Amino acid sequence: MQNGRPAAYITGVGVVSPIGIGRKRFWSSLLANESGAGPITLFDPEDFEVRIAAECSDFDANDYMDRKLAARTDRFAQMALASAKLALEDAGAWDELNHRPERVGLILGSGIGGVMSMETTQATIDSKGPARVNPFSVTKIMPNSAAAHIAIQLGVQGPSSTGALACSCGTDMMGLGFDLIRRGDADVVLCGASEATITPVIVAGFIAMRAMSRRNDDPEGACRPYDADHNGFLIGEGSAVVILESAESVERRGAEPYAKMTGVGRTTDAYNITDPDPKGLGVLRAMQLAVKSARLEGEQIGYINPHGTGTVAGDGPESRAMAEINPNARVSATKSTLGHSLGASGAIETTICALAIKERTIPPMRNLSELADDCAELDYIVNEPRDAPDLEAALCANLGVGGHNAAVVLERA
Repeated sequence: MQNGRPAAYITGVGVVSPIGIGRKRFWSSLLANESGAGPITLFDPEDFEVRIAAECSDFDANDYMDRKLAARTDRFAQMALASAKLALEDAGAWDELNHRPERVGLILGSGIGGVMSMETTQATIDSKGPARVNPFSVTKIMPNSAAAHIAIQLGVQGPSSTGALACSCGTDMMGLGFDLIRRGDADVVLCGASEATITPVIVAGFIAMRAMSRRNDDPEGACRPYDADHNGFLIGEGSAVVILESAESVERRGAEPYAKMTGVGRTTDAYNITDPDPKGLGVLRAMQLAVKSARLEGEQIGYINPHGTGTVAGDGPESRAMAEINPNARVSATKSTLGHSLGASGAIETTICALAIKERTIPPMRNLSELADDCAELDYIVNEPRDAPDLEAALCANLGVGGHNAAVVLERA
């Protein structure tokens, strides 16, 4: 409890992203407004209408695990394990895990799981027959494989869970980790999400939905949240894990938190399987619930990192919902830089909020030249970071295909 309010403290962050791996590289690249967009290289996209993505091109699984383990895990699980190790190192929390493994929890989500392995397994069946399928195919495909490998490799023995709530998954996982801390079920929680879905089936599926930008000749300008020329999202990949700790654990270890999590809100649109509620009521309620559970008022939210995918259906309702929370809030939609990593995006964006609070600096977004007619006038931070010495509270909110909404509030620790 902090001033009578339950809180979970973020003491470490680990990120695998298209603009860098590890906290320092990720943050410096984000502030420099570097783009992670480029041509797809993870498969041959020649016959696809969309041939661009934001890939984690610097990621090499062998830097974080031996070759044998890497061969037995899907890319999304490899990135998750790397993020978990980076987060523990950043928090200096290895001793907690080694000495009290039963008090360390694990919440690790993914919107889809090992789809890359699913597709390669099917290709093996088609070309060589079922007898040639890899014996580790099932354990590579299953959505909980990332959490399982993290627990096995690192020795986590506390409560664990995997969630798959589409694009709101990462934010929802933060809420579940927060729940473990405030209930006293764990002292430390490795909490995050991972996604590696730049694959033929997923890309073709989103193309068929007409959800993706087709700016193949301008990858860095493809994702344009709230811009008059927005026409779809840019698919990305990545992973983020944060170390959540109780106040008692922070005090015992003498840890220095980046921020504290004080509020969570979750809602469902019950409207449409692909499109968000055109009135934005679901995401608005999620943000309102998060602010209320943090015992704050909307005007105290100084920064919002929104879903901000650059879709016509989503941008307008979401921006108007943000205006209802705080019309003076500073906003940066960082998917314009990172692409949309689906289930992992909320975990990455919660990390961004924590670093923004700690560094008193708001990172920029890209590609907002002229505000779309149906989007609210807000203080969008474009192209250049902004110093924010007064930043005390930030909000991360995400929408998921199927109508799921999740939001978390972070405050200065």
